[in-house]
Amino acid sequence: MKILRTMAAASLLTALMAGTAVNAAENPIDWRSVQHAKVDKQQVMRIGHSVNMEWSSHTAVLKRFAELVAVYSGNEIRAELYPGSQLGGEVEMLQQARQGALQVSLPAINNLATLAPITNIFVLPYIATSTAEVNKLQDELTPLINDTVVKQAGIRIVGWENSGWRVFFYKGKKAFEKPEDLAALKLRVPPNAIMNATYKAWGGNATPLAWNELYSALEQGVVDGGDSPITDVIGMNFHEVINKVTPLHYTILSHPIVVSERWFQGLSEKQQKAVLRAGQEATDYIRWWQPMDEQGWWDRAQKAGVEVLPLADETLWMETARQVWPQFYDAIAPNGEGEALVNKTQQILEDFRKSQ
Repeated sequence: MKILRTMAAASLLTALMAGTAVNAAENPIDWRSVQHAKVDKQQVMRIGHSVNMEWSSHTAVLKRFAELVAVYSGNEIRAELYPGSQLGGEVEMLQQARQGALQVSLPAINNLATLAPITNIFVLPYIATSTAEVNKLQDELTPLINDTVVKQAGIRIVGWENSGWRVFFYKGKKAFEKPEDLAALKLRVPPNAIMNATYKAWGGNATPLAWNELYSALEQGVVDGGDSPITDVIGMNFHEVINKVTPLHYTILSHPIVVSERWFQGLSEKQQKAVLRAGQEATDYIRWWQPMDEQGWWDRAQKAGVEVLPLADETLWMETARQVWPQFYDAIAPNGEGEALVNKTQQILEDFRKSQ
């Protein structure tokens, strides 16, 4: 009997090892294999973005997009990914895409707005106050504004990635409670007029500074903090030089998946459909993936000793920030069209809230 039990255990172990070997085999169509598979007249799709973390939501959405484009095009399009600003800054990569030298990029929406001002609609503070509302606006507004984006920037939005709500991160003895508390600190703000006006309305000291200079500026006391999703705060090791984080919901850091319009118009109809389908499905995928990933970064922040200090009430922050909206209607679109688009967003969200 003991011999039989031993033989059965050995058989089970062999089966498990065989199953493991099967499960461990590489997916025949995944990020790695797609790069090397060849077909006649295969096109290379160069993808550039600014983040160098291997499994950020940036890389997750772009790898998914690349795989799906390869699958749906019958592997006629093969991706090459260039992370960590290897091809230049975000605005520089957008200019390359306009010229057709770069096929795909993932800029922050505030950086895209420098070339396509109509996308400032997504930068207005508190234009939406939940992730579901942001997703709804992206889905509803993108078809309405995409032709204008093409005309203004020479690129087409085919999908979206949201990295999370921008949180205040800073080094200080006292937590933020009211907007006027920002006056005590120098905070790095991206070079976007709406975001700078928002800080000014709050009474803050907005300090323009390149992202790649921020860690050393925090370390040296040039600035006291800034705002960015928690994934960036911890992923970029800012927790080593700051001690507090205050969550708020004035704007979410969104990155549209954009493709060069010059390149897109040179594709066959089949290939265009593949790119558009891949963009939508990659968007759906990252909207599922990102919240789970973000929770892990909040856990890391607490383990790193960062104090997470939520605001008791954002009403005053929201009311103050929204006062800057009228200043930028014409910057979004002239001749009353900017204000009309803002009103359209509010109607979309009003209907959406009623449906929930």
